Amino acid sequence: MKKVTSILAVAIMTIGMATSIIQNTASEFDFMNDISKALACDDCYWELPPRTPPKGIA
Repeated sequence: MKKVTSILAVAIMTIGMATSIIQNTASEFDFMNDISKALACDDCYWELPPRTPPKGIA
């Protein structure tokens, strides 16, 4: 009976560890998506000031 209990405990611990690893990985991917969306800034727009032409060489 002790063997069965210890095997079940190890199996439950393994499932719990695998679940936490999967959740951490999923949250990292969400974080990366948020960063890439912020860097892409598809809906951002600001008007740039007009550029002055370069001066001629003396």
